[in-house]
Amino acid sequence: MPRPSRGIFVVIWSLLLLTAVSLGVVGGLFVTYLRDLPTLDALEEYQPSLVTTLYSDHDEPFAAFFEQKRFWVPLDKIPRHLINGVIAVEDAQFYQHRGINFRGIARALLVNLRALRPVEGGSSLTQQLAKLLLLTPEKHLSRKIKEAILAIEIEKRYSKEKILELYLNQVYFGHGAYGVESAAHTYFKKSVDQLNLAEAATLAGLPRAPNYYSPITDKERAIRRRDHVLTRMAEQGFITNQQAASASAVTFDEFPFEPTRNLGPYFVEYIRQHLEETYGTYAVYHGGLKIYTTLNIGAQRSAEAALIEGLREIDKARGFRAPRTRSLTAKASLSYLIPKAGETLSATVTKILPKAITVQAGGYQGDIALDKVPWLDNSQPRQQLQIGMEVKVQVLRVNKRKKTLELNLEQDPEIEGAFLAIDPRDGGIKAMIGGYDFERSKFNRALQARRQPGSAFKPFVYAAAFDRGLTPSTIINDAPVSYRFLVDGKRTEWSPDNYDRKFRGPITLRYGLEHSINVVAVKLIERIGVDPVIELAHNLGIESPLRREYALALGVSEVTLSEMVSAFGVFAHSGIRFPPYGIRKVVDNKGALLEEHIPVGQQTMREETAFILTNVLKGVIERGTGSRARILERPVAGKTGTTQAATDAWFIGYTPNLVAGVWIGYDTKRSLGPHESSATLAVPIWTRFMQRALQDTPSEEFPVPQNMASVLVNYSTGRPTTPNDKTAVKEFFFR
Repeated sequence: MPRPSRGIFVVIWSLLLLTAVSLGVVGGLFVTYLRDLPTLDALEEYQPSLVTTLYSDHDEPFAAFFEQKRFWVPLDKIPRHLINGVIAVEDAQFYQHRGINFRGIARALLVNLRALRPVEGGSSLTQQLAKLLLLTPEKHLSRKIKEAILAIEIEKRYSKEKILELYLNQVYFGHGAYGVESAAHTYFKKSVDQLNLAEAATLAGLPRAPNYYSPITDKERAIRRRDHVLTRMAEQGFITNQQAASASAVTFDEFPFEPTRNLGPYFVEYIRQHLEETYGTYAVYHGGLKIYTTLNIGAQRSAEAALIEGLREIDKARGFRAPRTRSLTAKASLSYLIPKAGETLSATVTKILPKAITVQAGGYQGDIALDKVPWLDNSQPRQQLQIGMEVKVQVLRVNKRKKTLELNLEQDPEIEGAFLAIDPRDGGIKAMIGGYDFERSKFNRALQARRQPGSAFKPFVYAAAFDRGLTPSTIINDAPVSYRFLVDGKRTEWSPDNYDRKFRGPITLRYGLEHSINVVAVKLIERIGVDPVIELAHNLGIESPLRREYALALGVSEVTLSEMVSAFGVFAHSGIRFPPYGIRKVVDNKGALLEEHIPVGQQTMREETAFILTNVLKGVIERGTGSRARILERPVAGKTGTTQAATDAWFIGYTPNLVAGVWIGYDTKRSLGPHESSATLAVPIWTRFMQRALQDTPSEEFPVPQNMASVLVNYSTGRPTTPNDKTAVKEFFFR
């Protein structure tokens, strides 16, 4: 047998040496990269960013604060279908590999080569977890090497179940939702453990491209992706072909798939400011706090509906306003839209006919008959409307098969408004609206705007008078009067006038307040003094500065809506003041109580005075300026307020268990109209709210204090009368 030549030995040794060097280089690189990798202790110590949740007065979640919307759930609470769906489309060999799915990488490489573009990824779930938790999102080769090494290390230390739990609670599902629990709430409005197979497969298809496959963005595309997931699950043996076919038949017609919006955004912002001041920004957006508030979801929705409907009606009475800019974006930006009856949305004018216009709203088309839009000058529609103009429309009916809509024309009002409702028995805020649209203006007019209350301030004058022995039957002469003052060294004369420019002669205080007679209010504050009125108003919750002048009786000093509503709550609750509040308690993510509000009331006016005033303010509804609220057919009291030149319109009213106030006006003060008043603008909105908010609440009388005596008196003279007197009213007096 011939001996190997020396050249062969050289070749063999060279190959061995080259292999050793290569292994040394690879080993050195491995050690180098391993040394630069973050420690796996980060997984042990991992604390996910958690959502801070706001709960209503009935402990219903209604809003949240987060940077990454995330709720942590253990693996045993996640449906097996969802786990298997993710494995089927993301990492079919998850249970076989040790961190790197070489078969998945090879398959993805072939798919991408065929498509000549990146179509599929080959990273294992463990690699994706390493990238999510420990590495930056940069796309360099060195980072991919680190990702692979780290995935191997993760697999050495953790079970497959733990890796799945970390991944499914961390991965992004689109629209701010991180983790499966948040995704289930975002898309299906339910907890993850309630998902069926079709819903689970829909979520399983999202991590690859959350925005692209989102049913909110494109429902049909999301369904095609879901069906692909179901097919892969059947191929992997996770489900049967029959189960896959059955789940593929689900259309999701019952799901609107719309982005989640916080209820009561002005209230939510009010709460957020308090929380950040108390606990800091990081705790609010990452700490998973539970905030139990006073907001009543039914009352808030009733208030939003009443105010928005009311402002639109007021604005439409002033005619159609063409949008300042033309837009062709409504169709493109809302291509995924599935309209719902009752909602208002943007649409693009595509055709203008003599008696109708055609608009496009997303993938839907609709006609608007011009004879159904009386506030539009439909004799010359082309002078007000243009092709391509973006308009607001209200959806009346939807035909999903034909993709057509029955519509009415709407417009966003220029006029603004605010609304606030409080439980007078403890001060809890039940509803809050700071303006027509939070996205348009975040300025909270319920809390921040100081405006003249007009005649809505008169009850403070009358309360101070009743507290000093005057009664609703006290007579004051409604006759012209003038007052002379020195202003900057110059003599000035002021002659208060009534709204209707009429004088009635001697009338009772009851008549004067029910019909909001200005001269009577001014003569009354002259009689009892300005200081007692200011002192009483401050005691009841008016914190704004009040001017020491007789015109104070007519509401010339600017106040906030929250101050007025809170003060009227004292009238409603027998003279006891509870400062308004919005948070009942705050609990951290481990269940520890951080703060709790225990309402404490203070008797700030006599119970008898509060009741006498309330009894007169009931007359404002029964016979006076608030008579539009009689439709409620229950004991209610309140007061209208219209300022000079009708720049502001107010109504504050209450029952024994709910006090609410509404303000209407422009942000830049200007007249609401020469013939407008709070009776026509504010009272209908307040009444509409009360009808909805109290529909399931039994009627309740205001409690009569023990030391009160009732007497039938003549409405005009205030003198005792008999039951045969058709104008008789029951008046209450101190015994």
